[in-house]
Amino acid sequence: MNSDDAWTLDHIRDHIEQGLPLVPLFNIDVIEASPSRGAVRLRGGEHVTRPGGSIAGPVQFSLADVASYALILADRRDEHAVTVDLTINFLRPALRLPLMAVAVPLRAGRRLYTVDVRISEEASGRLVAQATATYALSASS
Repeated sequence: MNSDDAWTLDHIRDHIEQGLPLVPLFNIDVIEASPSRGAVRLRGGEHVTRPGGSIAGPVQFSLADVASYALILADRRDEHAVTVDLTINFLRPALRLPLMAVAVPLRAGRRLYTVDVRISEEASGRLVAQATATYALSASS
């Protein structure tokens, strides 16, 4: 098997679920990972809402980070890439699950990879948050 064969969607899902314990805790599913797009879905669970019923900000932050990482794994196959900055703007309360987070590349340099992430309610398509993430790529990527 060549190195490209190993980076299937299933491999990326397994890598993320095993390496990031928050993914199963929050019920996050990686639904797409390609060089042009990473997408994750947040299903319901006891650890995702805050008092009042809205989806907690740290959970949305995690969605943005996981979607970004899935994109980078698919595009660069760099499992050692790490988040160096993630800025999120909460636009309105997220009240309905599932939520979708879709990450697309903004700039894919040799050492830094910057991503735009949009988080929306899946049923309505209503945008609830926008994030920009920058990852440092490992020297071997």
